[in-house]
Amino acid sequence: MIDPEFRDIGWQVTRPHGPPTRFQVFGERSSGTNFIKRLLGRNSPLKPVEDFGWKHGFPLMTAIPKDLAVVCTLRDARSWALSMHAKPWHCPPAMQAMDFADFIRAPWRTVADRKRYFPQVAEHGGLGQPLQHDRHPITGQAFPNLLTLRRAKLQGLLSHYRRGCTVVLCRLESVQAAPEAFLDAVHAGLGLPPRDGELRPVHKRLGSKFQPAVETRPDTPKALSDPDLAFLRQTLDLATEARLGYDYV
Repeated sequence: MIDPEFRDIGWQVTRPHGPPTRFQVFGERSSGTNFIKRLLGRNSPLKPVEDFGWKHGFPLMTAIPKDLAVVCTLRDARSWALSMHAKPWHCPPAMQAMDFADFIRAPWRTVADRKRYFPQVAEHGGLGQPLQHDRHPITGQAFPNLLTLRRAKLQGLLSHYRRGCTVVLCRLESVQAAPEAFLDAVHAGLGLPPRDGELRPVHKRLGSKFQPAVETRPDTPKALSDPDLAFLRQTLDLATEARLGYDYV
């Protein structure tokens, strides 16, 4: 599933079908989904789509076409958790008001808070109701905390390797450090013609601006405290994280 070389390289391509014509990016919030989508969209012949489920949720598509590349992006859990606190998308006001230590330990009870992000809510209602995409896909339960959510979402991303589809797995930090090498590897791995022309980089700020639901929010720390890092290590699947190139020491 995860190639041994992934830990050092930061990306891998698995293609059981012919060359794809389109792609959809999946990954948690604050994991670079918009960056990866824009980078591939600007530097490959593939068409970006968002037709196969919420990009931040669990795999729930009815079927995966042979001409679709599923692109999965990951980010270091430390910087990711800090970013999730800085921009707590879909968190209710009580969670937005928490300091970082409480935030990462709180039960993860997000809500469908804005119609623009959820077409079903805009069409059928449900504004303010629990965000089902963040619940356990089998039990329906809320996750005990943010880091338990990460464990499950990682399992969901990696499950694409058992779904018979074309998969591009990438580590955000590696792609940001070497975008051209990543693009060349994707083109070769997907059977696409080699890139011609110079890199078209991604400079524009990506994603929507977060609008808090509380007047005053606590500052996000620059780094995890020792107790918070210990909690992170205690909660994550460290073996899987290590295979993905993340060591939390």
